[in-house]
Order: sequence, then C-alpha cells, then structure tokens
Amino acid sequence: MLTEWLDYQRSEFQRKLRDLSPNRLVEWSIPPVELSVLGLFRHMTQMEHVFLGWGLGGGERADHYGDDDYAGGSVETIDVDLALYLAEVEKANASVAALPLLDSLGVGHGRPLGATLVKMIDEYALHSGQAHMLRYAALGEIIR
Repeated sequence: MLTEWLDYQRSEFQRKLRDLSPNRLVEWSIPPVELSVLGLFRHMTQMEHVFLGWGLGGGERADHYGDDDYAGGSVETIDVDLALYLAEVEKANASVAALPLLDSLGVGHGRPLGATLVKMIDEYALHSGQAHMLRYAALGEIIR
C-alpha cells in the first residue's frame, strides 16, 4: 500500500508540468519566493536519491545541486534536470524492491523502509501542493 501511495504522489507531482512552457516552468511566479516548478523537481530529485536510491540502496551519495536545488535551473537545464529526476525515481524503485520487509534497514542511511516510504509520501504531498500553486501563478489562471 505504501508503494502504491508513493506512485500516486509521484504521478500527481509530475502532472504539475502540464501546460507549462519552458519559461513558465522555470519562472519564480510568486515573488519574492525564489521557487519554481522546475526547482521543486530538482529538490525531489535530491530527495529521491537521499531517502530512497542511496538511502535504501547504498552506493555513492550524490549532491546533485548543492544549495541550488529549489532556486536553480533554467530553460537550458530542463531536459537534463527532468532526465535526472526520472533516473533517480528508477534507482529508488529498484532500492525499494530490493528490501523484503518494512522494517528492513536502508544500506545508505540505515532507516527502516516503511518509515522512509512514509517520509517520501509526505515530501511529495507537500511539494505537489506548492507546485500546484506555482503552476497556477505561472499560467495566470486556474487550469485543472
């Protein structure tokens, strides 16, 4: 059930890309907040890595964007940023599938699988709501 909720939250988060031109995707549409829909995708790339991909599966821990995940990105980086996000989701899914029980500990961060899944569901719920409002602001209208 937890992996199904995570899949649902990811799907809803990814829907926030629709109807946005490249310029609107990177726009800080609610001044003075230095945050864009692309910035949220960059942030979730890091969260997928830290909590699921590396966190559960181990290996090399990467800091993809440093302090520049939320505010960073540009029209020129969109394709690379979204490809990296999808690659981290794929690694995360493999790491989740490799652990047999909800109390299995992650190889990277040492936290239980179940608690880590709940954390990621929460991350997606929070940032999907933010992306929803940023998307509306960037579009200048409510398009559901």
